[in-house]
Amino acid sequence: PSLQRAHRALLAADSPVRSGVQFDADDLLGRAEDLAGLRSLVRTGRLTSILGPGGLGKTRVAHVLAREATQPRVHFVELVGISSSDDVVSEIGSALGVRHSVTARRTLTAAQEADVRARIAQELDSVPTLLVLDNCEHVLDAVASLVAFLLVTTRDLRVVTTSRAPLGIAAERVFPLSQLAAADGAELFRRRARAVRPDADLPD
Repeated sequence: PSLQRAHRALLAADSPVRSGVQFDADDLLGRAEDLAGLRSLVRTGRLTSILGPGGLGKTRVAHVLAREATQPRVHFVELVGISSSDDVVSEIGSALGVRHSVTARRTLTAAQEADVRARIAQELDSVPTLLVLDNCEHVLDAVASLVAFLLVTTRDLRVVTTSRAPLGIAAERVFPLSQLAAADGAELFRRRARAVRPDADLPD
């Protein structure tokens, strides 16, 4: 075990990865307390789901967690572009660079999907990793199935999801993202309005 840990530490030092992680163009407003709570959940639990309606800022908060992550490897995978649960495994596998994730067929066969799931687990188990899955609500069952599999087949994987509803699996710890305070919401409105019309007159 000590040799395995040393080998994994060497891999981590040689190949840090940050895939799909984005940076903010401006300051994040009104999320200091939410981020403090989320950091604690991610540090102490293996699966954290950020919940809330569309437009609340779940994705942006998740990117902050991804940027700050101490894990040697961080993968941020957006699922908003897929339309079917059958595409979840191939989409995540493709984002991680897993072989055979994409085939000439529209969807993977059952055997192909099982193979790609195993390859995803192997990739995520190579070094401590944070996997962020964004916009899961329209493929919730497929994401839950894959995440449950990954958590029992990897040692040092942490998963963060964003969704309008929880995955509903045993390891999950949910964090309902709060509405912005009135002052922060007003400032966000001003920023967005002035980005479109810099000369806009916006009385308090």
